[in-house]
Amino acid sequence: MPKTKTFALYLVKNDVKSFDDLFTETANDRLKRGDAIVKDSTDLGKTARAFIFDNIPQSPKWLADLNDVFTGLPNIKNKSSSAIVAFEHGSRIFLIPFAHGWQYIDNTKIEMDFGLRVVINSLSDDRVKRIDRSNLGEAIKGVSQSAFQRDLRAFGIDEALDLVRRITGRTDNADDFADNLAGATALKITREMTLSEMADIAEEALIRFQSDAYKKTSFQIIDKVRPILDQILLSKLDAEAVETIKSGQDNFELSMPGWSEEDIVYYGFSGLHLQRRFADLLMDNYRGELGSDITSLDVESIKSKHGVFAEFANDAIGKQRWSIKKALIGSLIVEGGLYAISEGEWYRLDEQFKNDVDGTFQTLIEKWPSAPLKMIKKISANGKKTGFETELEYNKRCAAVYGQVCLDQEILQVPSIPYGKFEACDLLDIGNKRIIHVKKSSRQSSVLSHFFKQGSNSARILKTYPEAREVLINKVQTVAGKISADALRASLGDSLAGWTVEFHVVDAPRPDGSFQIPFFSRITLRDEARTLKGMTFGVALRFVAT
Repeated sequence: MPKTKTFALYLVKNDVKSFDDLFTETANDRLKRGDAIVKDSTDLGKTARAFIFDNIPQSPKWLADLNDVFTGLPNIKNKSSSAIVAFEHGSRIFLIPFAHGWQYIDNTKIEMDFGLRVVINSLSDDRVKRIDRSNLGEAIKGVSQSAFQRDLRAFGIDEALDLVRRITGRTDNADDFADNLAGATALKITREMTLSEMADIAEEALIRFQSDAYKKTSFQIIDKVRPILDQILLSKLDAEAVETIKSGQDNFELSMPGWSEEDIVYYGFSGLHLQRRFADLLMDNYRGELGSDITSLDVESIKSKHGVFAEFANDAIGKQRWSIKKALIGSLIVEGGLYAISEGEWYRLDEQFKNDVDGTFQTLIEKWPSAPLKMIKKISANGKKTGFETELEYNKRCAAVYGQVCLDQEILQVPSIPYGKFEACDLLDIGNKRIIHVKKSSRQSSVLSHFFKQGSNSARILKTYPEAREVLINKVQTVAGKISADALRASLGDSLAGWTVEFHVVDAPRPDGSFQIPFFSRITLRDEARTLKGMTFGVALRFVAT
């Protein structure tokens, strides 16, 4: 009886018809030099070929360090060999690597979501064991695991923000295709089998790869927002983005990727002749710094030559730098597909899903009854740097002008509840029953997503826990006096009836005069607004022009 084994299976793209077109430049060089063993067989599919890369035994690098201290050590030598088996079956070519043979595969020639699609068409969505995911809204990458199979929804996977990258699970007992499956680019399959049986297994895997059965399960979420892994498509998207920037279209803006709670004072660009500083991170500023050199802008420039840096109000924090590509936020339509970029990664969007998110975003925007207080712009003594006051400075001025209570950086502690420390809001408008959160700049996807979640969470705590409301009242009495505290107590009541959670975003308008936030932050806003409205809060988004 065959032993239980695990093989990794790759599917080669349909337009690749020859074994000679499968490998990296390094592998091809070795093959041309005769520095590999090549053997053919007819015992696996229509035809099969093994490429064995045998290496010369060498001493490991760490042995020299040990010899400096210890005497009489043996002359240890490692021999790291690998192989790739390529076979044709059912008009397609498949690859099975051994050891580190996968490093020799040219990833522009393989289907990058083959394993993932086979798995989601093979597993029941209540038998998922492990999911690798990337949460775009919070820039969190992680792995959710369970020692037992669970329903997909039990992992807390939001249909929009959590993109399934790799899934592992156990197949149904009635399915003799495999015992366990893991899918990403490669399909890892575990069952009792021999290598010669992989042709039939590959044939069934191809059927499941081409199936759309997953659309009837919770796995359909991957069609909402899908990461692009195909290298040829990625190159095309990068090139289209460059041409769009050069043409002056407003498809893209610039953002600071990653996470930072600190106030940014100035932005600048690296890799260019000019060294000016700007208060806003704008595409127009980048184009202006390029000047006539914009005609020679290319993909290499936005990926590695040109960058953005930020200087912070906190002098203890050094400059943060990142590439122009990593700073891009926006979308393109290429060959009928809608693609968005965030923090240097491209994603394909379901158009109906995007329209739903955009529609909700527009309904949440409220205009000001009169012109709002603007942030104060500061210019350095030499006139080369232009920046804005900090959020705290701005919030204090707003509180003084509008008769609000500034609670920015005022932490409430409620020992009796889980996670008992939280910031209620930045500004509290007691008379108009508004819980106001303020954020400078609408360009940071991860920061804005956290901003919306933070506002939703504080409202939930205040709504749910009477002791949290009492702590808030006491804090207001400390900050603004007893009269304000008594007014707040009366206004809050037992249920915060009639209160609105408002998000104020201070930023420069887009070229057409409108305001926008990154798409993935719009998803978070949509979801948190639903939660807040479910708690009977009003929800509003207002923009303050810089």
